[in-house]
Amino acid sequence: ALIGLGHLHFDFQEFDSALLYWEKIYAENPDSVDIRVLTSIGNCHRKLKTFAKGLTYFLEALEKDPRNFFALFGAADCYRGMRDYESSLVFWLKILQVDPDNKVILTRAGDTFRVLGQTDKAEDFYMKALNIGFDYYAILGLALIHKSKGEYSDAIDKVLSLIRKDPRNHRLYIEAADCYLEQGYKSKALQLLKEYLNLGLHNIYVTTLIHKIES
Repeated sequence: ALIGLGHLHFDFQEFDSALLYWEKIYAENPDSVDIRVLTSIGNCHRKLKTFAKGLTYFLEALEKDPRNFFALFGAADCYRGMRDYESSLVFWLKILQVDPDNKVILTRAGDTFRVLGQTDKAEDFYMKALNIGFDYYAILGLALIHKSKGEYSDAIDKVLSLIRKDPRNHRLYIEAADCYLEQGYKSKALQLLKEYLNLGLHNIYVTTLIHKIES
């Protein structure tokens, strides 16, 4: 009953309430608690962004089962939330040892390599993900790598392909506009940003960049 109540509150995004139920189970017998309770508590902390607390439960779960996907994922994501990208990468790669064709994890690993400045490895993992199927974040990651290398046309092509699929994402417009500005194409940057506003959308970052260009 406690587990069920925990899941109900979790499903309604009432993470503090869910924690109360699952922590009661943990407090009863912490040495023999079910691994699913440990990962559930960890996931609450992940959602609440109390990553250090969540990490404790995921690592405890991994002591019981070193190959448990949810514990490995949770630990990796907590380290990512704590900006400890080297440790995060260790756990993404552990998942890929067990599940090498997991597109989501390949992209997460690619993101981590990119943040660490290892762009060649990041590209390799993004391409592995895309060889499995379309992946929004892998394409965005490749675009950001092109941008960082000054390959602005390639970056723009990739970002525009994402805008066609996700026309309401303000970040995409800003990334593409930045690339146009780096090329010296102010009018193209303005046109693209105003296309976002013409959709009836409003975003402070978009309007701020428009004002900056126009002034």
